Amino acid sequence: MPRLLKLLASAMLVVTSSLSLAAEQPASIRIGSPDQSAGNQPFIAGPLGLAHIRQQLEQAFAADGVKIEWHFFKGAGPAVNEAFANRQLDIAYLGDLAAIIGRASGLETRVLLGSRGANMYLAATPEASIKTLEDLKGKRVSVYRGTADQLSFARVLAAAGLKERDLRIVSLDWSAARAALAARQIDAAWSGMGILALEAQGIEFPVSTKQLPVTSTTQGALLGSADFIQRYPQATQKLVDVLVANAAWIGDTQHQAEYIDLLARQSSIPASLFKGEYQGDDLVFRNSPRLDGFLHASLKDSAEQARSLGLTRRPVDVEAWLEPHFVEDAIERLGLQAHWPRYDRDGKPVAD
Repeated sequence: MPRLLKLLASAMLVVTSSLSLAAEQPASIRIGSPDQSAGNQPFIAGPLGLAHIRQQLEQAFAADGVKIEWHFFKGAGPAVNEAFANRQLDIAYLGDLAAIIGRASGLETRVLLGSRGANMYLAATPEASIKTLEDLKGKRVSVYRGTADQLSFARVLAAAGLKERDLRIVSLDWSAARAALAARQIDAAWSGMGILALEAQGIEFPVSTKQLPVTSTTQGALLGSADFIQRYPQATQKLVDVLVANAAWIGDTQHQAEYIDLLARQSSIPASLFKGEYQGDDLVFRNSPRLDGFLHASLKDSAEQARSLGLTRRPVDVEAWLEPHFVEDAIERLGLQAHWPRYDRDGKPVAD
């Protein structure tokens, strides 16, 4: 039996114990995410995206009569936060900035598990002669404001001695940024792996987070509404168990080719772009769902940065926001304690 199936079988066995059977179950679980697809099928990568592609949550909750509802938003983080505010979602995946903005605005969410290490790329037209971050001064540069991309960009600019006001910033979503760059309407863009598709059109990639400290990458979180978690802790645990099993499977290099094929078919994004995104990365680190020192420090730094940039007005108590016991319980029951070390704020493993 493949390892993922064994992990999922273990998860199902545990959470369908007598305690789980006695627990109150929701009629449905409403799950939201930004839609990162380049085609007609909705798409998000990672453990949640794999669960969507393989309908694992539908299978996990079938015996309980719980309906799984998926909601993918083209409006990225702000649209997901609006749905949370309108009580239209129970669970959602968001990048760190959007999650922080929602929390700072009063949304009663909790962080259930983390994601980390997504790379960012500086894409530039050859005509702009951009070879380093310092060359961006005075250039027309796109970054998607209100998303995790903005915080990542602010960090790398600061490391180069620059601020946003030193550039001519244009806020464009991912698709619009690609179109504007291809048409030479802007000089450069700071974006995720989708921008790599422009290499065939002569766009250059002088800098990426692969060359920078891991703290310059983008992080994210699986959020649950506090009300849902409090009312349905067993359903919350079952969902987290499935996602933790997926994280272990995705992080195994033996499954990378199969995983990339699934992502490419679902997203209509060429498999070569996913291969480039993951090449050379530490997949164990990247796929750790733990709310460890790295995630804690990253979210705290991002919350402080968001406030300093005027993106939020109220501070975010990260310690009170995190709910680590669900992911740690899942790791223990699935026998994955040795699979993921805890990482410190710099992304270095910490000895237990």
